[in-house]
Amino acid sequence: MVTAEVVARVIREQRKSKNLSQEVFSGLAGLDRTHYSKIERGLRTPSIDTLFKIAAALDIPPHQLVIEIERAVAKE
Repeated sequence: MVTAEVVARVIREQRKSKNLSQEVFSGLAGLDRTHYSKIERGLRTPSIDTLFKIAAALDIPPHQLVIEIERAVAKE
């Protein structure tokens, strides 16, 4: 099952793989830092629009981010 925690973990891992701080990354994604922080802590689930912004900031296609989330769900 897709949970906010699984989405958060995947996004956090992807951000860290790019060696970006939350502050820098949220700026690249065009998101408020506190809002992004809540997503990454699993307190909020990103909308599809926000997921597209996060994927763009990661420089990957949105479907690749969804595939990574699917893989994480399958492991649980």
